[in-house]
Amino acid sequence: MTTQTWLLTGGAGYIGSHVADAFLASGKDVVIYDSLYQGLESRIEYLRKKYNKEIPLIVADIRDTAKFDEVLTTYKPYGIVHTAALKAVGESMEKPDEYWEVNFHATVKMLELISAHGIKNFIFSSTAAVYGAPEHSNPIKEDDPKNPISPYGASKLAAEGEINNFLAVSGNHGTSLRFFNVVGTAAPELMDNSVENLVPIVINKLKAGQPPVIYGTDYPTPDGTCIRDYVHVIDLIDAHMKALNSLGAAGHEIYNLGSGSGYSVREVVKAASDAIGHQIPFVDSPRRAGDPAVLIADISKAKRMLAWEPTRDMTTMVADTLHSMA
Repeated sequence: MTTQTWLLTGGAGYIGSHVADAFLASGKDVVIYDSLYQGLESRIEYLRKKYNKEIPLIVADIRDTAKFDEVLTTYKPYGIVHTAALKAVGESMEKPDEYWEVNFHATVKMLELISAHGIKNFIFSSTAAVYGAPEHSNPIKEDDPKNPISPYGASKLAAEGEINNFLAVSGNHGTSLRFFNVVGTAAPELMDNSVENLVPIVINKLKAGQPPVIYGTDYPTPDGTCIRDYVHVIDLIDAHMKALNSLGAAGHEIYNLGSGSGYSVREVVKAASDAIGHQIPFVDSPRRAGDPAVLIADISKAKRMLAWEPTRDMTTMVADTLHSMA
């Protein structure tokens, strides 16, 4: 039986490398396509040693269509997992053109190329930012209104629309997974190094004896700070594997991937302080553009159709992140 080969864009990134780990563990081969703008080659080196096999790493920008075409010709992947993206909400407000170029236009070109190569399977990393600032009550369902308030969210939503067109073609299979806030790691070597994600930022600040910054304390929430839904990366990757196994179904299924529970920024800071063992005052700062007050996932569809359910709570997520950063 021929081993499936999957091409992972952004595969040296935090989430992409966890996807690679899970795919390799399940007996699949992976090819990593990553510019290393945010990704780390050390993550791929770790996976090479763990599985004692060569894992191709193509260092190239997702906008380089000639290189991407060459890679498809060389490796003939069975499917694509597209995690490559620019993802900082605040930065997207300052650099909207770049976000549209990377997150939308490059995805359109990619879909054209994989169609030309006869590749039928596609898994897309999307985001809760497509919902914007919901006026209705949370938790949010997949078919609730989408009104993104940042170029990041808008570019991802537009990409979902193009993927929908690709999957409308008979014989094509795929899914879009809308991530909420991803935390934790499967191994210290794969840990999140992002300067944008709250939990590692807070832990780094607290370990350094510096006060964390809270952006916005006047939101219409119980403690005035933003409320977000956090999901452990291991639970998230479990959902990827279940989505992979469901790809035979027709159509474009979209799933929210969160915990179904919300935590305020103050609550996250307290959980991190408790884990470290000492409390440090935080610094209040004005709101950042593009940040909604509350985003909590309704995960009932993923539970029902994928038989998936997250199992790790905030205490576990923070403790796991702290351990990986020791």
